[in-house]
Amino acid sequence: MGGARASPSPLARTHRCLLAYGSRVINDMTRFRALTQLQTMPSAATICYMQLYECDLAYIHAVAFENVARVAAGEIVPRLERAYVSRVLDVGCGAGPLTKILVDAGFHVTGVDISRHLLELARANVPVAHFVHASAYDIDLRNYEAVVAVGEPLTYHPEETDADNLVRGFFQRVSQALPAGGLLIFDVIGLGEPTLAGRSWRSGEDWAILVETTENQSERRLVRTIETFRRVDGAYRRSHEIHQVRLFDIPALCAWLVTCGFSVETSSSYGAQQLPPRRHAFFATSKNPLSNWW
Repeated sequence: MGGARASPSPLARTHRCLLAYGSRVINDMTRFRALTQLQTMPSAATICYMQLYECDLAYIHAVAFENVARVAAGEIVPRLERAYVSRVLDVGCGAGPLTKILVDAGFHVTGVDISRHLLELARANVPVAHFVHASAYDIDLRNYEAVVAVGEPLTYHPEETDADNLVRGFFQRVSQALPAGGLLIFDVIGLGEPTLAGRSWRSGEDWAILVETTENQSERRLVRTIETFRRVDGAYRRSHEIHQVRLFDIPALCAWLVTCGFSVETSSSYGAQQLPPRRHAFFATSKNPLSNWW
């Protein structure tokens, strides 16, 4: 007869129970909302409108959701090298995956993000880079020869803001700041099919994330309701965030860029790496010889 089977550790049982619960949540959104009743540690993030990437979500994003930026570097670095640029602004830099690759390639990089928690991780990951805690719409754009915004950072806008005006103004400021031949590289989510509405979940060794996505294309708005669990000091801590995302009409966006003085190329991929559904990469080159760059 075989020996007795070893019992799983209490931590393993806790993790298994959490993931099993998450699976049921995806099949029943009532249970998703009932997560607030779980006996867990106090939340790390106050439920705040457009409070983006607080402590636990920043950690999860850094360990599991920054591969797009890393892959995009394979296309972005050669473009920057061909344009002979040196100083690059990395908008929505997150924990610094693209920043690090750009620095390693010899560029002088400044990373900017609205999440102080992501910036703490970025500073630890890329200590030689310069980082600024700010919105893309407030940062000083002068003295840069290229601006990159990978991972849809230009899509995050509270419902009550005029997102179109902010983004058009950003394009205009970038155009005025870049030298002729300078580059603006970014990606956004467009209108169209397939629908992005749905529920999903994912987990790692010490975390789990559950997401409900809804969208209203007539209002060009997508909403992600995010619940995270992160193991801290032997217990799972729950956090909650709501992200409001602007959807864009891609031909209109191209027209804005042309009006601002860019030549524009769009793609559904960064090089050989296909982007997720309805994501569009923009490669815009400044044609403005009267920029404010010096």
